[in-house]
Amino acid sequence: MALASLTALEPLIVQRLRSRLPQTGPGKVEVLTAADLANVAEGSQPSPAVHVVLQGMAVAETRGDGRAARLQQTWLTVVAVRNLREGRSGSAARADAGAIAAAVAGALMGWQPEGAAAPLQLVTPPGAGYSAGYMYLPLAFSAAVVVQQTPDP
Repeated sequence: MALASLTALEPLIVQRLRSRLPQTGPGKVEVLTAADLANVAEGSQPSPAVHVVLQGMAVAETRGDGRAARLQQTWLTVVAVRNLREGRSGSAARADAGAIAAAVAGALMGWQPEGAAAPLQLVTPPGAGYSAGYMYLPLAFSAAVVVQQTPDP
């Protein structure tokens, strides 16, 4: 099944995470896209949150006539947590981020969004980051998608 948009999986991933992570009360986890974060200063960003970002894509296979290709997209889900308790060691922020990351992994591993050619697979993410009391813990998921030539009208 070919995609109508190369970013078509983004809203599906966001919807999946919102359906599996707490969306109300004190344990609420915001699920945001790169567009949501474009002009937000670090100190103003919601926390805890999961940022859904397309990291990139690579051509995995192209049909001999060039009219169709399978791409491997890499989608990052970056858990962002600000927790100043135990600030010197950062252990509270790591514990919070680790629990949310486990829930994200459980929601997306092996799940096949509409339009994907195969279930999502967990792949090696970039390293974690720390800044001003925030911990950023990325998970990366590979998604196979198909693109095809559109017929002439």
